[in-house]
Amino acid sequence: MRSAAKPSPRARNGKRTVPGLRPYPATIGLTVDRSLEVIPNEALLGCLLTLADPEVDGDVLALRLLAAHGSLEEAVAAASVGNLPGGVASDGHAVVRFQAVVELAARLVRPSLERHPVFVAHDSLVAYSRLRAACSTVQALRLLFLDDRRHLIADEIHQTGTFGDVAIYVREIMGRALQMEARGLVIVHSGPDDDPPNPAGARTSCADIQQAGKFLGVELVEYLLVGRRSYCTLIQEPADARVGRRSSPVAGDSGPSPDRKC
Repeated sequence: MRSAAKPSPRARNGKRTVPGLRPYPATIGLTVDRSLEVIPNEALLGCLLTLADPEVDGDVLALRLLAAHGSLEEAVAAASVGNLPGGVASDGHAVVRFQAVVELAARLVRPSLERHPVFVAHDSLVAYSRLRAACSTVQALRLLFLDDRRHLIADEIHQTGTFGDVAIYVREIMGRALQMEARGLVIVHSGPDDDPPNPAGARTSCADIQQAGKFLGVELVEYLLVGRRSYCTLIQEPADARVGRRSSPVAGDSGPSPDRKC
């Protein structure tokens, strides 16, 4: 007996659909004069998927991606490294679009670090570091160079590794900091796993860099180990103590969040 159910609009229009999931009306009623604040995560993700590949049912794929990764943040990060649900064209265009979303988010956070000392903008520092690491499938060592007020002046990838550890060369790091005329330095060691990289070897490197910085006038302000779901710091002095020692919090800023020690 034929089913009396009507085909979905996407099915009638020849769109590829994913069986077994009820479509969420992600793109229905979205116009330029409607605030996107009111639409749920499924709708935003569905829009991105449809833009990435107009031939798929983005509503359904959004539900599948969220179910697999648990949150919008994790779903976008997964899509940016190619972990897309079945049905999306594998030509790389979709991945690039998600990487563009992550890059845009990082660039929106960066001005906070350029205007305020990283002690004060510690939440922004962590967010920026995690965004910069979100699209990487290997371990990476990123250097953030700071001026004498501890504002961000530049950042760059220093080393990349495999799924194992990444090499840390103190002389090269400090030499690069001097070339950049930096007075402060933030090191971000990131990995593609949910948890931060193993801090065992990093502790020795952190101590060596701190010691070298004292002689060269470059303070190691922060050393972050960053994973996809969590982070920790190797600097033992709490961020709030550094705020009091270096500067006063910016008006309207609640101050840095407590550091998560490794």
